[in-house]
Amino acid sequence: MKTRGIPEPVGWNDALTGVEGPDAWQRALVAEVARSARYGRSLTIVVLEVEGVMELGEELGADTGRHVLREAAQALHRESRTSDLVFRIGVTRLGVVLAETDEVEAVNYVERVRGSVLPRLPMLDGALRLSFGWASPVAGESADAVVRRADHRMITELLR
Repeated sequence: MKTRGIPEPVGWNDALTGVEGPDAWQRALVAEVARSARYGRSLTIVVLEVEGVMELGEELGADTGRHVLREAAQALHRESRTSDLVFRIGVTRLGVVLAETDEVEAVNYVERVRGSVLPRLPMLDGALRLSFGWASPVAGESADAVVRRADHRMITELLR
């Protein structure tokens, strides 16, 4: 399936960004949230929505939109440790599983990613925006609930 010239990720690997896809994301989330609960180790989930990439693609061409998504995925990868897992989980959405990372460390990670990727992206009158959300699981919380809290934090950030 294609959305305005930008392919949607499917299956285990995403050819556009070179990171794993939504199926791998779901499997990793469940496993890492369970591991965190079992061993009492810190874990933070980060979600990134690349806002305005579709409009940018329409204005400057689909290749530009694809370039933006690749750059965002590469920035997440560059700033990650080998134990961190990066995924493309939607058309303009990426996710990261940060093992052994609390929320303060996750905020530092988010700021490093912002600083790494923004200078590499084409800007169109401020139409492009990186929106981040993050959350750490609490006792008994499902992987889906952690992602919903991260999404809520991202939406709250957008409303400010």
